[in-house]
Amino acid sequence: MDGSRAALALGHDLTESGEVQWLPTPVVAEVYYGVTCTKSDDERRRVRNALLGYPRVDINEEIARTASTLLAEADRDAGGDSGVETNDAYIGAIATVLDDAVLTANETDFERLGVDVRTY
Repeated sequence: MDGSRAALALGHDLTESGEVQWLPTPVVAEVYYGVTCTKSDDERRRVRNALLGYPRVDINEEIARTASTLLAEADRDAGGDSGVETNDAYIGAIATVLDDAVLTANETDFERLGVDVRTY
């Protein structure tokens, strides 16, 4: 959430209310990709420690099937490539399976997948 005040405030509110904040493993991959690009061991340590507090949701067969269905439907509706990346399809599938919304600042891809979105 890159230090966004709105994101930090929402994260605080969610924590205070006791709402579970799931961490899909595709998000873990995206975060580690970004932190690795910084070449900062200190940043990697801070990110690793920050991520420890969130329950993970791994990709299983049900999520993989759901992701491929969501992505295929988005591509079909777009008349070709919808522009949605596979990782976003996995994240959307996890939200679908958990009957939850994706918390994001970039809602476009998830809306194309027909997934509930919550922005900050």
